[in-house]
Amino acid sequence: MSPKRRSKARVELEWVKPAQQDRSRDTHARIVAAAERLLSRGRAWSELTIADLVAEANASVGAFYNRFRDKDALLHVLQLELYAQGAATAVAAAELAASGAPLDELVRAFVAVAVGSYREQRGLRRALLVEMCTNTVFRERAIELSKQTCAGLVAGLAAHVKATDRLATVIDVAHRFVYGALDQVLLYDDQAPTGRKIADAQLTEELTAACLGYLERSLPLRGPT
Repeated sequence: MSPKRRSKARVELEWVKPAQQDRSRDTHARIVAAAERLLSRGRAWSELTIADLVAEANASVGAFYNRFRDKDALLHVLQLELYAQGAATAVAAAELAASGAPLDELVRAFVAVAVGSYREQRGLRRALLVEMCTNTVFRERAIELSKQTCAGLVAGLAAHVKATDRLATVIDVAHRFVYGALDQVLLYDDQAPTGRKIADAQLTEELTAACLGYLERSLPLRGPT
């Protein structure tokens, strides 16, 4: 599947899953997939047991320990796989940004894929967010992915601005704004601190409008946005 897709109405960006060997019968892959499924059902990582994981994966406890040192080692694997997809998506985003599409559609595409990926992967992302509060290894991986994403966007969006001296800072702040808002969604589990629930489609439009307003105010843009 192509990472980017054009339509008359919208410029779109898709979450990218790098090609892998067919491991559908492999116990390692089954355990990883089982963990993702259990987290997607609202289970907290701290509550999951090895017995839960192997039962969901149709595997044995011995098979688990043949592949993972412990449950924490499995969470490392889950983060690495998720962030490999994130890095591939960041490359696709940079390519799309450099494609000459209108800036407003580019921003909407970036925000939409962020909101969609958080919704689809919210259980795993919540587990990682909690772990990053105390584990520097997990946090450093997240920082590296954010750096890659921002660097790609800076390179791709350079053609949209008349001067690039502030572009890196502006992209950094916009990135923090979007992902900070989405992290709050994970932490509150749809119970927003204000009590107001916002559907994903509306959240996408509001974050897009906020980012565009910030870009327009902060940067000298080329042409209409």
